[in-house]
Amino acid sequence: MIDFSLYVILDEKYISRESRNLTKIVEDLVLGGATVIQLREKTQDTRAFLQDALTVRTAIWRATGKFKVPFIVNDRADVALATQADGVHLGESDMPPSHARKILGNKIIGTSVNSVNQALEAVKSGANYVAVGCLFPSSTKSKPLVKLSLISEIKKVIGAYSNTPLQILGIGGITLDKIDKVLNAGADGICVAGDLFNHPRLSELKDGGQANLRERTYKFKMQISKCKREELWQDFQ
Repeated sequence: MIDFSLYVILDEKYISRESRNLTKIVEDLVLGGATVIQLREKTQDTRAFLQDALTVRTAIWRATGKFKVPFIVNDRADVALATQADGVHLGESDMPPSHARKILGNKIIGTSVNSVNQALEAVKSGANYVAVGCLFPSSTKSKPLVKLSLISEIKKVIGAYSNTPLQILGIGGITLDKIDKVLNAGADGICVAGDLFNHPRLSELKDGGQANLRERTYKFKMQISKCKREELWQDFQ
């Protein structure tokens, strides 16, 4: 089963095109403990998006020796297919997961949801995971906030509806000190962008600063592991 515990969104908003080194950034994310990496570029043309996706995919391969860390493309099933990415993440205005499945076959398909009904539709359409949010105020998500309890509600309803495993992730404004709240609500993992990359902005980082990205990714990974160990201990008791 794919480990969705630390799903990192590589958003163009945090990376200046003039100064970024995508290969180095991806290597630091992988070595820091990211379990899934998504490339999200909302303003780039298709050719630029395609080139960046190829760069990220190759960087993951070099950092791991093989494609052990799944690579997800945001919005564009065609770019995911062309770059041999592991899957696609679809928003509410993108094509339905069922149509993306016809293009991508058995690749990973995820979608954003903010209600139980949307989560049910995602399952019926063949999604592998859903990102529930926006949970907290976020600089990358302008949608209305949803309650943390929605995660457990979705988990309960989906569990009763289908035996097909569906990974449920929290998304939107998740910081280090909020990880325990999201996982305790029943999430299988977290999606993170802003609090990871905006500390400080990657566009301001030099070679020495890049290590900070790896260290900060590692801190997220360790906090997730700590929360999961505590959860297992509570179940054991």
